[in-house]
Amino acid sequence: MEVYNWGTFNEKVFRINPKGNNSLLTGANASGKSTYIDALLTLIVPAKKDRFYNQSSGVEKKGDRTEETYVLGHYGNIQEEGKTSTSTQKLRDTNTYSVIIASFSNSDQKQITLFQVRWFSNNELRRQFGIAHVPLEVESDFGQFDSKGNWKKVLDKKYNSNVTKKKIEFIDGPTAYAERMADLFGMRSTKALTLFNQVVGVKVLEDLDDFIRTNMLEEQDAEAEFIQLKESFLTLMDAKTNIEKAKEQIKQLTPINEIAIALTNIKADLFQLEKSKETSVYWFAKKGVELGEKELEKCKEELQRLNNELAELKEKESDLKNQETDLTVQIKSDEVGNQIEKLKTEITRLEKSKKLRSEKLDDYNKIAQSIAQIQVINATLKV
Repeated sequence: MEVYNWGTFNEKVFRINPKGNNSLLTGANASGKSTYIDALLTLIVPAKKDRFYNQSSGVEKKGDRTEETYVLGHYGNIQEEGKTSTSTQKLRDTNTYSVIIASFSNSDQKQITLFQVRWFSNNELRRQFGIAHVPLEVESDFGQFDSKGNWKKVLDKKYNSNVTKKKIEFIDGPTAYAERMADLFGMRSTKALTLFNQVVGVKVLEDLDDFIRTNMLEEQDAEAEFIQLKESFLTLMDAKTNIEKAKEQIKQLTPINEIAIALTNIKADLFQLEKSKETSVYWFAKKGVELGEKELEKCKEELQRLNNELAELKEKESDLKNQETDLTVQIKSDEVGNQIEKLKTEITRLEKSKKLRSEKLDDYNKIAQSIAQIQVINATLKV
């Protein structure tokens, strides 16, 4: 922990480094023990209303010291000659600034640094709260302080540039600072900070029950909690009613939903069938072409086979005609053949004569039949 321009610690850095061990802070009266403890109290208890400076001096000294008196370095009062009032003695004027730093680390080597800077602007005390995730030092990190705020830009550039997670945070206001500190240190609430303020001066403790009730227990409003519980119950009942209503609506709508789903599926199937129907025309046409081509190939093969057979038959016919010609010539040149030819000619002549005589016989029979019918008629007439 380091302090600079805080109370009687003037114009140089005062530092302690317990390194996690218990430490005993001793010294003569007015040597600065309470001042140093109040610096730590200021870091950990940022809200003024929750802080009680110089607790070791007792309740009667409450309000004797403030942040302004610590920053200006008040150390006593003197009575000037010829005056009835006293004037305050101080080490610094309003052109000064004050820095308090405390760095904490755990067994995992994670480090948290709390720092606060104070200065005056238009005779009004200004405060800057901050938390860093690296150790800081007054001389190296706050030596270039200026009231315009450029020192913050320097720190931001030094620790936050080229990193994904900020190593230093500047926080506006004691409330946000306390909440961020409680979160980083694993406190259940900022009530722990008030408790710390009380245990620093535990010797002024009066009623233990009142101390525990006031500083260690969260304030509770039974009526407000009852109203909130009642509202929560009504909200839950409304939610239960709405859930049951929704369940009944779902139950009523389930058949409609199932029909709608079935209809949607049918429409999808119908669309798919229509699409398949359109596709099938082209598929069957393509299939017909493929089958036609295959059948055409078969017909061509069959035609070729028949043409081959026809050629063979024509060749055989030609051979047979040649054989017939040869036989005809042989028959004509043979005597028996000549006899046969003469007989054929005679047979032809006789057949013609037979046919002529047969025709004449038919004519004769017709005439004879006609004469016989006339004789029958005359015989009948005579009778």
